[in-house]
Amino acid sequence: MPRSKKRKASLYPLALFILTVAVLSGAAFAKEPKTYPESGKVIGIGQNEHTKTHPVTGNNMGGGSYSVYSHTYKIETETKIYEMDCGKTPMVFGSTGKECGGDKPLQIGDVIRFRVEKGTARIPLSDGSEQKLRVLSEEAKPETKPTDAKTSDAKQ
Repeated sequence: MPRSKKRKASLYPLALFILTVAVLSGAAFAKEPKTYPESGKVIGIGQNEHTKTHPVTGNNMGGGSYSVYSHTYKIETETKIYEMDCGKTPMVFGSTGKECGGDKPLQIGDVIRFRVEKGTARIPLSDGSEQKLRVLSEEAKPETKPTDAKTSDAKQ
């Protein structure tokens, strides 16, 4: 067999191997679509205090601490009530960070979709990205008892 035919024959398995690895690695890194199975209504807005400190300089000047605030949101779903912290604190000026929600900040009465993973809630933004909020608390929604309008009739 001529030498060039042997070389071509030995390249076929190598090319097949490289193609297989490329296809399998692409399938392994394929991302699942982002889903937001939870839906809830914003029923409260507040602030969470964060204490920051000024560094001490070489001549023992500076130091001290100050408070900054981030926005918190109380979200009511069908079965739970979540309290979430936006986590955005001011970088330089002011004492309160930006609100969550992207272009349209979250307000009381807004219905949002989100998912919770490992103590973090993620909400979709209008630009296709996500915003992370830290879950501060999660509690079961209290069951509401229907008011019985016939209680006065039961006494008769």
